[in-house]
Amino acid sequence: MRGGDHAFRGGDPASRGGDHALRGRGRTRAAVPGEAEAGGCGGAAARAADRFVEDQLFDEDVRAVVALMRPHRRERLLGWTEYRTGGADFRATISWGEAFERAPQSDGERCLAVPRLVEVMASILVGSVKDLDELTPAQEFDIYRGVIRDLYFRVDGMQGCYE
Repeated sequence: MRGGDHAFRGGDPASRGGDHALRGRGRTRAAVPGEAEAGGCGGAAARAADRFVEDQLFDEDVRAVVALMRPHRRERLLGWTEYRTGGADFRATISWGEAFERAPQSDGERCLAVPRLVEVMASILVGSVKDLDELTPAQEFDIYRGVIRDLYFRVDGMQGCYE
């Protein structure tokens, strides 16, 4: 689908309300009713202008969607690497720079797609407790250990599925 037609899906563009109803999503209106249909020079120019505006709006929409799919443009331009993952109801993106990747790692970490994964997981986990002010440090870190214990058992169970 090309041009502004993607904005009109689902009915009359005027019924969309808001700014779309006023702008017609890139459709220009003829200054004199029937002028565009008359087939004169003004009609061809109006159609060309409509097409140009539709193409510009379509390109803007594509850029917006790509920006949503690939956040952190600044980091990518600086040479950062990304790892994306997720489950049924969540998404996670880990980004890192070259210096982070070059830092010393354990043998196990060198085998993983995300460098220094222990440090990454610790930075996600520590500080993530709700109501931190109401807990003692011992209670807080017991919660973290419980999460790590649950992760250990989950990984154990997943291994059984592959053997």
